[in-house]
Amino acid sequence: MNQESILLQNALRYEAGHNRRTQHILKVYALTQLIGEAMGLDAHERRIAQAAAILHDIAIKYCKEHFDGDASQQNQRRVAPELVHEFLQQAGYPMEDEPEIVALVEQHHDYDHPHSPMLQALIEADLIVNCYESAPDEAQRARIRSYFVSDLGRELFDLYVQGCAK
Repeated sequence: MNQESILLQNALRYEAGHNRRTQHILKVYALTQLIGEAMGLDAHERRIAQAAAILHDIAIKYCKEHFDGDASQQNQRRVAPELVHEFLQQAGYPMEDEPEIVALVEQHHDYDHPHSPMLQALIEADLIVNCYESAPDEAQRARIRSYFVSDLGRELFDLYVQGCAK
């Protein structure tokens, strides 16, 4: 079994059947892979982005259990590096990949400055899934769409928005 499959299995096991978080991981992972390929990420960049997609919200469970239910971005950023390290190590990822993966996990909610294509693919995937899960109003959708730069990301987001209007 390859490292990415091991990483995904371990993340799903960690979530212990939590329906929303498990489904969220799978959807963001799949869309990051799809958007990353469409953006022309090379194999190494896709590997980094896809690992970050698997682990992008891995700190939520820990934070809820250890910080009285407070899974704020601040708490997640505080514990994510150690959790990401543990998961990558268990899956056999090279240590030199870790800093990039940690950075993507820490920055996946930072929308207000230029991003690497890897981070952009992750952000767009996460935003599409978040919108699907939370059904934002029209003004929120317009703001969210402004964060998209990839053609496929915009197309998939627009398809979602059309689906919401029906």
